[in-house]
Order: sequence, then C-alpha cells, then structure tokens
Amino acid sequence: MKITKQQLMKLIKEECEAVMTQNAPQNGPNPTPNDPYFDYPDDEGDMAKRQLQRLNEYSAELMNMLEDSDQLESWVQSKITKASDYIATVKHYLEYEMGRNMGQESYQGDNPHDMSGGKIHIYEKEET
Repeated sequence: MKITKQQLMKLIKEECEAVMTQNAPQNGPNPTPNDPYFDYPDDEGDMAKRQLQRLNEYSAELMNMLEDSDQLESWVQSKITKASDYIATVKHYLEYEMGRNMGQESYQGDNPHDMSGGKIHIYEKEET
C-alpha cells in the first residue's frame, strides 16, 4: 500500500491531536513552583540507585588505584571535583526535601541546594 504525502501528514496530525488530548503530565498546564514533581509513577529511583552503586564501585576502585603522592592532570582533578560537588548537592537537596516533607521544623524556608531555575547556586555570587 502506498501512502501519499497528504495522507501521511493527515495521519501525523491525527496522532499529534490524540497525544495532546491524553491525560499525560507533559500535556498539562505549566507547573507552578509548588506543584509536586512526582505526579506519576516511574522507575527513576531504581535507576538512580543502580547508577549510585556503579559510582560507589568506581570510587572504591579509584581510591585503591591512587596514592597520596600521585600527580593527576588538571582535567582529572576537575572531573573528580565536579562529581563530588554534584553528588553533595543532590544529597543535601534530598535531605532537605525529605526532611521538609516529614514536617521537620529545621527544614523551613528556601532550600539553598535547589538548582531549579531562577535561583542562584549557593557558591555563585549574585550579579549587582
């Protein structure tokens, strides 16, 4: 069966309309900062745990490979520093969010580790 360009465009248009009418999170209204991100189930926690396990294994291997007196190239040092900073940021963010969601009073106010738009990273200076 041969499909013409017009028929193909009609099929694509119908499919796009069908997807846009589905009740999917990406098709909803723009979220506000207070809307929960976790509005539908997925396996991101499992995926993150597998990645963290691999990170743990690689970190242990690197610890065993390196001596205190080893000289590393600057790009290697930079990658290790970034990885450490990224993991620390995620850890502190999740600690804050989980503590806040459990009603702990010590977690009130803005999260200093929130990296979502509009906020300045805690290590950056605000432009004046």
